[in-house]
Amino acid sequence: MPTVKVEVIPYYTDNYSYLIHHPESEHTALVDCGDARAIIERLEKKGWGLDAILIAHDHIDHTSGLGALRAKYPGAILYTPANADFGPNTRGVSDGDRIPFGPMEIEAVGVPFHTMSCTSYYIDSCLFVSDSLFSGGCGRLFEGSRLDLMRAMDRFAAFARDTLIYFGHEYTINNLEFAKEVEPANSDITDYMAKCKVRRLGGKPTTPTTLERELKVNPFLRIDEEAVIDFVDRKRKYDRVDRIGLLREAKDRY
Repeated sequence: MPTVKVEVIPYYTDNYSYLIHHPESEHTALVDCGDARAIIERLEKKGWGLDAILIAHDHIDHTSGLGALRAKYPGAILYTPANADFGPNTRGVSDGDRIPFGPMEIEAVGVPFHTMSCTSYYIDSCLFVSDSLFSGGCGRLFEGSRLDLMRAMDRFAAFARDTLIYFGHEYTINNLEFAKEVEPANSDITDYMAKCKVRRLGGKPTTPTTLERELKVNPFLRIDEEAVIDFVDRKRKYDRVDRIGLLREAKDRY
């Protein structure tokens, strides 16, 4: 089990922010900050301060609370992707950079494709992916190329199988419905979808997922599986980069 504690904070209609807390050192970091009020309420309820704010990418639904949070917690250090412009008094991080967090470190994982600034954050078997990876799916290709998407999925697939994956939106049911179209005979998708529907009916989030599960149900991590290839490239005309691009286009139309 991870040493750090993670608080899931739902906001808007389907977004998630996350507080990462190290109990022994009392250090707390925030990943994404769309709704400052919800975050401040949770921090005050837990009796925690805020030491760091980690920005995964620059879309407004993940950053709109930044001003209010910096005003409330002026000592919190703001870490942003190095190739994104968040103005002065920020610390830019690139792939492989390590952020001090009490006695531990948070690693920046560059996965540019959804936007070219997309950065995930890894600590203690927990991977915070924002809009790069979802349970059963992945982010849209707004700025990157098919090759960028392929590289990002391969990067995620290389983590340990027990990695907990915390994603930025509650898209799981829709993603799994598409995944079932891609692999109708995949019983892992059917079983997982049933469990997720129960969770959602109970008002519970489907985050986090695990990499082990995603390798069984997420078509974007299964692009080399015969059933997935059949869905996008029955005549075997394309390489895996074009195949994952075609799969993303099919999901965009779904």
